[in-house]
Amino acid sequence: MNHRTKLLATKPQSIRSLAHLAGDLRRTVAARLMREFGVRVPPPLIRRVLDEAVEVAQETGFPNLFFPALAEEKARLVFASLDDHHHPFDHSSRSLQTAA
Repeated sequence: MNHRTKLLATKPQSIRSLAHLAGDLRRTVAARLMREFGVRVPPPLIRRVLDEAVEVAQETGFPNLFFPALAEEKARLVFASLDDHHHPFDHSSRSLQTAA
């Protein structure tokens, strides 16, 4: 065992020393969602998605585990909702075209 490994093995890290990881996780997920959905979903909505995902993830007991998946799922729902609102008549116009 080298010196660094020995130090890591003998000094357990407190929860507070790992708190910065939650902030890093949020920034990483936010950046990924902005890349994927930022063209169609405004940044304020993405921030809202992130806030809501954090709230739900906190209830699980394993927030850092579930947060990324919850945020992505919420972002996809918002994206789909916005897409539906931009094409509200597409479904009916298709049915009218096939009926004609």
